[in-house]
Amino acid sequence: MYLINGRLLIGIGVICYLAGRGILIGFKFKKQKHVYWLREVINFLFVLYILMVVSVTLFPLALWIDFNMQNIKFGLNLIPFVGIINDIKQIGIAYDGDTVFMISLIIRNVGGNILLLMPLGVLSPIIWNKFKGFKNIVLCGFVISISIESIQFIELIAGGWGRTVDIDDVICNVLGVILGYFIYKFTFKIADKFQIEILQNLNSGNSSLFDNDKGTKI
Repeated sequence: MYLINGRLLIGIGVICYLAGRGILIGFKFKKQKHVYWLREVINFLFVLYILMVVSVTLFPLALWIDFNMQNIKFGLNLIPFVGIINDIKQIGIAYDGDTVFMISLIIRNVGGNILLLMPLGVLSPIIWNKFKGFKNIVLCGFVISISIESIQFIELIAGGWGRTVDIDDVICNVLGVILGYFIYKFTFKIADKFQIEILQNLNSGNSSLFDNDKGTKI
């Protein structure tokens, strides 16, 4: 049995991004174009965040295939809130009646899935104008969450190594995106109210992860 650790993905991804982005920034300096360094930091944080999400949700990756449809019976739930309700019912019963541990486990599971895509709701509207609208960012979060669960489903039937596929995860993920989007809206509403120029500049203009020539050099 051999598993590929997600930290390898993060390391390779960060190195490739910094190398590629460094070359592009070098060309900009050569052509005397402006570089908006704050946006560069935001872009890097977004890439790092995506790599971490992939690492957490899809890794470790097993280097073998052992198809077993029985894994679906124990690792798949398509009925909303059933898993959460069942966990709540186990409080005071499971883990030798350790109520505190069971409650903390539920909080970690639910809270973790909410927090997982919350940064997506904050960062995406800053980087791409098309995600400044509520519907688009929610749809983006939904598609990403469904994609993660779909890949996890393939991993489940291919080997089942610690994988579960749960509709509750999708619900919590989307809720996290919504909360993140509200944080984004609140933050930049405060920036507009108090005329915080650095944040106003960050949130204005046609932004892109790979093209920020319109930014100002700071």
